Amino acid sequence: MGLAIPILVSAGIFIRFANTIIGLSVRFDRNPGDTPEWLPSVALSFFIAVVICLTLVYLLSYIHLSGAKTSIVLSTCIFFVLSLAAVFSGIIPPFTEDTARAVNVVHVVDTTGRLGEKPNSFVSLSSITPGKLTKEIDQIKEGFVCGRHKVIDFVTFSVKYGCLTFDETEGGWNESDIPALDVVNDTNGYKRITQVVIDTKRSKRWFLAINTEEIEDFMFKVDSKEVVPADGKSSVDGWHIIQVSGGKNAPTRFDLTLFWAKNSTRQSHKMQGQEELQRPLLKLRTDLDKLTPKAERVLKKLPPWCSLFGKSTSPHTLSFLSSLPVKF
Repeated sequence: MGLAIPILVSAGIFIRFANTIIGLSVRFDRNPGDTPEWLPSVALSFFIAVVICLTLVYLLSYIHLSGAKTSIVLSTCIFFVLSLAAVFSGIIPPFTEDTARAVNVVHVVDTTGRLGEKPNSFVSLSSITPGKLTKEIDQIKEGFVCGRHKVIDFVTFSVKYGCLTFDETEGGWNESDIPALDVVNDTNGYKRITQVVIDTKRSKRWFLAINTEEIEDFMFKVDSKEVVPADGKSSVDGWHIIQVSGGKNAPTRFDLTLFWAKNSTRQSHKMQGQEELQRPLLKLRTDLDKLTPKAERVLKKLPPWCSLFGKSTSPHTLSFLSSLPVKF
C-alpha cells in the first residue's frame, strides 16, 4: 500500500506527458514525408520504457519480499499481449476526432518547367502527421495514388510523401489566374542585372523564393515605390522567401530587380538516370481561397479522424505554381 499511493499520485503526470508527445507528433513533420514514419513511435516507446524501468526499480524489492513474483510477471505479460492485440486489430485506432490527423487538401495548377505547355492540374492530399495515408485514401477514393514518386514544391515547404489524383481536375480554375514572371530587361555589364515583372493576377496572397546561389541582392518595387531596398539579404538553404498577404485592394503587379552574384555558376546539377536538372532562379506560388468541384468532393469525403490544419505559410484550397529558370 505504501508503494501504490506514490505511484498512483505521480502516474497522471507521466500520462499527460505521453499525451503531449502524441500531440506533438501529429503536427511534427514540416515537410510531409521528410521524417521517418517510425520516429514518433520510437520516441513514445522509449519514454514509456524509461518510466516502466524506473518504476520497476522500486517494485522489484517488493516482489521478492512478498513472493508475488509469478503473479506480477504473468499479469504484465497478459497486459502486453492484450495491448498488442488491441493495436493490431484496430480496436484502438491511431487517430480519433480528439487526436485528429492533420491533413492538407489543395488543388494545384503547376506550370513550373512547362514553358508553352499545358498546365499540370491535380489535387494533392498530404499530412504533416508521420505515417501513410492508406486508410484515408481507401475511404475517400477519387483516384488518389500515394507515394514518393513526385515531390511537390510549394515554395515554403515540400511534400515528399503524399497522394495525388489527376481525375476530373480540369474544372473550377481559369488559365487567366496563372501568375506570370516576365523578364523585361537583362543587362550583362560590370554586373548582370535582370528586371522581372511579377503579376499575381487575382491572388492577394503569394510567396516568392529567390535563388541566393545565383542572386546576391535584389530590389522590390510596387507602383514605382521602393518597398524592399537593395542591401544584404539573408537566406535559408539557398533561398530568400518573400511572403505577401494583402487586402481587397492590394496591388498584384510588382517590379523585381535582381543583382546577380559574381560567382554565379549557372550550372545544372546532374542526377544519375535523369535529365539535367536545375534549381530555378525564381519560384512563385499564388493562393486563391476557392474550392474547385474536385477539391470540394475530397473534403466532403474526409474521414472523421482527419482535421484540416494549416500554418501561415500553408496553401489555400487552390494554388498556382510558377517558376523562372536560371537560363531563361
